[in-house]
Amino acid sequence: MFNIIIATHGHLAGEFLSVLQSFFGQTKKVKTVELGDQGIDQFSKKVENVVEPLVDEPVIIFCDIAGGTPFNEFAKKSTAWENESYLFGGVSLPVLVETLNLRMQNKPLKDVVDKIEKMVPLTRFELKNVKGDDDE
Repeated sequence: MFNIIIATHGHLAGEFLSVLQSFFGQTKKVKTVELGDQGIDQFSKKVENVVEPLVDEPVIIFCDIAGGTPFNEFAKKSTAWENESYLFGGVSLPVLVETLNLRMQNKPLKDVVDKIEKMVPLTRFELKNVKGDDDE
């Protein structure tokens, strides 16, 4: 089973985890790292504490913004990984739900990555004027 790390600004990672737990119950091997007001140096240490015990295990890292501080800090640590590791920016709840669903089905990590890479980050619904003749 591969690990999942969710890293965001503010409390978004914790909120994502809370919703995932309401869907799935206990979420093993899911870690969160949040960048608050503590500054980049403290955040970098938090990232290091999460990365260090997982360097020999496969992992997918989801960050809120590609190029943001959480993303950049994990990108810096990417050379530490000894196993399969993937870093994504622009995480969404549907992507996280799909990732956990596929992991629960024991899908190989590469298959999970291929699937979530194809997911569209936003679904657009075309709003049309549905007002009928009887409506004002």
